[in-house]
Amino acid sequence: MSAFRVVIAGRPNVGKSVLFNRLLRRRRSLVHDLPGMTRDVLEVDAPLPDGRTYRLFDTGGFDPEGKEKIPAAVRDKALAAIRRADLVLLVMDASAGVLPGDRAAAKAARHAGVETLVVANKVDRREGSEGEPEAWELGFAEVYGVSAEHGIGVDELVEAIAARAPKAEPETPSTDAGREIALAVVGRPNVGKSSLVNALLGEERAIVSEIPGTTRDSSDVALTRGDHLFRLVDTAGIRSKARTQRGPEVLSVVQARKRVEECDVALLVLDASEGPTAQDASVAAFAHEEGKGIVVVANKWDLASEEGPEASKRFEAAVRDRLPFAGYARLIRVSARTGRGIRSVLPEAARAAENRRRRITTGELNRVLGRALRDSPPHTARGTRLRVYYVAQTAVAPPTFTLVCNREEALHFSESRRIENVLRKAADFTGSPLRINVRSRSRPGKKSSKPRRQR
Repeated sequence: MSAFRVVIAGRPNVGKSVLFNRLLRRRRSLVHDLPGMTRDVLEVDAPLPDGRTYRLFDTGGFDPEGKEKIPAAVRDKALAAIRRADLVLLVMDASAGVLPGDRAAAKAARHAGVETLVVANKVDRREGSEGEPEAWELGFAEVYGVSAEHGIGVDELVEAIAARAPKAEPETPSTDAGREIALAVVGRPNVGKSSLVNALLGEERAIVSEIPGTTRDSSDVALTRGDHLFRLVDTAGIRSKARTQRGPEVLSVVQARKRVEECDVALLVLDASEGPTAQDASVAAFAHEEGKGIVVVANKWDLASEEGPEASKRFEAAVRDRLPFAGYARLIRVSARTGRGIRSVLPEAARAAENRRRRITTGELNRVLGRALRDSPPHTARGTRLRVYYVAQTAVAPPTFTLVCNREEALHFSESRRIENVLRKAADFTGSPLRINVRSRSRPGKKSSKPRRQR
């Protein structure tokens, strides 16, 4: 991973996230007319034309006048990112001219002692074209007029970044053992997802507030623990559709679901002080249906109404009752506030990711399942019996097993569960869903051997 850090900064609503997406060459940061959409710092690897990469950061709007808790926290996170940067792209709205917020952001970059390029955005508009010269008033040596929305002038900006990025180092062959594990931290609003991310990182990286919906975008953070490289994705709280407001919140939920689709393992965060809810089950079901590994993290265990072995058993029983389809998921009781149980989360997530890619040989499969399926042939949803010729694992992520039978017909759910239980006893699939398919040995569409009738 490249150490060259490029931070996009500036006051709210000047087009920072649009520029972020343009430099990344895909839509990653949420874009909306409402100022302040980006709150946490977003961090990704961005490409250069010669194949090199650099670390690109999108920060929230730098509002020097914001006194409320969230605007102040956004400003503090942006300042911290600027101080750690190798290069700052200071974005201003050329169509609006230089405003006090632009001067405050420029002052922060200057005090940090970081090389800064001024990006005068929105030059595709007449006002922007006329206002671009004002950008020089911010006092930096280089100004780039661009339209992030339409890509005008962005190539020149990329060349300027490439000229400053270090030369590429020889690549070492990648191994499956060293592959990155993407963890999506998911759950309904205000269960402590951002607090959990901060506890795992050991620093106040994500903004935490008692206000539901504080996290809007999905922010990525890379970290290494032992031999594992993780990418933590803090997502917005997923509400039911009926309770989701229009506009930014809808975009946030769509983005959260998209990040679940891209992850290896979902860390499903529950509020232990409230117990599992129907909405928790809905979020878990989405991850399960997408074939993702799942680790259930009961946060706020220090606030749970009861403690002790019996209370712990009752809570786990309630979770299993709400999430019957995810009985394979480990339940970890933690407190992000006190640090209790936090050390168990990443090792369990790594285990789920490994098990999600586990393979069993065909010989072992048929040894484990052969007698069970011969002695008690599986029956279909219609109640008819199937003759199983052999079983093979046909995919991983999640592990998928195919029964080759005398005909292709869906299994009764109890039979799928029976086969799954046998497989889980044979190998460690903790944290991963399994898929059981049925296929006929005679392939559909095979031409008949009967001679065609002559007309």
